[in-house]
Amino acid sequence: MSSREPSGEPSSAPGTGEERAAADASDERAAPDTRERRAAPDASEGRAARPGVGARWIAALLALALSLGAIAGVAYQRYAAVHLRELPKVPRCVRGARVALRRPVAVSGTEPRQTASGETVHLTPGEDRAVACALQFDEALARHLAGALAEQAPAQRAARLLELVRDRVPPDPAHDRSASAAYMMASAALRGLPEDAPEVRAAAEALEQHHACRFATRRACPTRPSPPALVWLAGVPAALSLLGLLGIGLAASAARYRRWTARRAR
Repeated sequence: MSSREPSGEPSSAPGTGEERAAADASDERAAPDTRERRAAPDASEGRAARPGVGARWIAALLALALSLGAIAGVAYQRYAAVHLRELPKVPRCVRGARVALRRPVAVSGTEPRQTASGETVHLTPGEDRAVACALQFDEALARHLAGALAEQAPAQRAARLLELVRDRVPPDPAHDRSASAAYMMASAALRGLPEDAPEVRAAAEALEQHHACRFATRRACPTRPSPPALVWLAGVPAALSLLGLLGIGLAASAARYRRWTARRAR
């Protein structure tokens, strides 16, 4: 028996097929919008997460570059401390003695000095000035220098001067100042000898070579070993990592500049 409204007309049954179909259609139309709204935060979250990942990669690359660079730097410093030592400062008197030794003197010496063997020799005023200078910082060097300067024959004098620098000064860094001063005075004394003598030329060449192998000079040393492999194995990746970071920074700066110019053009 059908129900009726008080007005006498039949009441519409709730949830008929047509109404349910319309409601379902409206739900389906609204569903894509809901899915899009749900997907939009996910996309924004992904975009926000990507810079964080990039920053972590940049930090890791920077840490790698710094650690490898430190390893390479320590390895090179240890190598340079032995094979590429800087020229030390010498006393001021060495420069004055060097000027005096360059002048060849034909007269016999009158100033007495003792050699390393205890022998008394007589030197010229310029030679005596050089020995007196050496006595201020290295007594043993001064006595060997007196014996070398007492030689009159050019060949013997050149050989003794070379021996003074090559054999009479210890090779450890604690004696670098004496080695540099001995080289300066010996090379000056060699210039006062006849340059056409083969022994003098050979001694001068050997003296320059020995000095270049002890200190970092412009002249190459053929016996100096190459830097250790660790310098290259750690230094090259560190340099490449720093170049990569520089490229990333330049690319980011260019992108910011393009965005800035685009905003100004609007």
